[in-house]
Amino acid sequence: MSPVPAPMLASPAGDLPPLAGWTIEPKWDGIRVIAEVTPKRVALWSRNGINKAAQFPEVEEALRSLAARVGALVLDGELVAVDRTGKPLRFQALQARHLGVDVTRTAFVAFDCLAAVGEDLTRLPWKDRRTVLEQVVPKAARGVVRRGDSFRCGTAGAARLFDAARREGWEGLILKRIDAPYLSGKRSPSWRKVKLEHEQEFVIGGYTLPTDGADRDHFGALLVGYYDDRGALHYAGKVGTGYTRATLASLGRTLAALRQRTSPFVDAPRRAEAIWVKPTLVAQVRYNEMTTDGVLRQPSFLGLRDDKNARDVRLEVETSTHAILDTLRCAS
Repeated sequence: MSPVPAPMLASPAGDLPPLAGWTIEPKWDGIRVIAEVTPKRVALWSRNGINKAAQFPEVEEALRSLAARVGALVLDGELVAVDRTGKPLRFQALQARHLGVDVTRTAFVAFDCLAAVGEDLTRLPWKDRRTVLEQVVPKAARGVVRRGDSFRCGTAGAARLFDAARREGWEGLILKRIDAPYLSGKRSPSWRKVKLEHEQEFVIGGYTLPTDGADRDHFGALLVGYYDDRGALHYAGKVGTGYTRATLASLGRTLAALRQRTSPFVDAPRRAEAIWVKPTLVAQVRYNEMTTDGVLRQPSFLGLRDDKNARDVRLEVETSTHAILDTLRCAS
């Protein structure tokens, strides 16, 4: 089997082009992986090159069984937590795996097929890769390995998908050109992400201690930021909510080992109580909005991202209300 490709990345929605010849899919809220699958071996490669297979043994076993039936595969998809009915949950439901507690049901949702039976498919248009994906991966709403939905713009399925995303509060949607090849490791305008809520990764650069009388131990709030294209880490605010006691204890121990004397931020406000750390950890954060000064309002911690390199974290362009409404063109 050829070397595993880096995942193709979606561009911000921006001003959407005419959507004839596009398809719409859910933006899954989990861990993006490239699955390299044979009957004897499964590797689940995260974006930073970590094999996640050991953390998801049920997915590994199901993919190995799939390969035994259909042959070797390379699939692009998302590891997601699911409830008892098989419905995908939000990213924070996966955090039990970070804490070494294997209690969460999980699934692998495949949305692209990059190779099948030794044949590289990345140069083929999306519609041809999708045909192969539909042949080798079942839809199976309750399956540990399943195929993600995708609907051509202008169809009834696209309308239902968009309505479900708005009604159920999904993270977002992905629009894809059906004639686009798979561009490994590149961010392409042929894939567009439409964010329906304010959520992204931020680098942890420090923390504060709990205030007197606070009902918590280990730390009070995380101090987070993002890198610019010149490699400077910019401060984006403090995140003081969203932690379980188990997370406070585990993350507190990790932060203590990363302490350093100086701030890693180029523009952090002076904080007498701040404890600075090496900026190697990435946190997923949901927030209400970002001020004109670049500070998060009402941020909440969702979990750690060990599948992302801190140096790759950039401030994502928010999807405008206009672009969200513009997506209705796909659904109508």
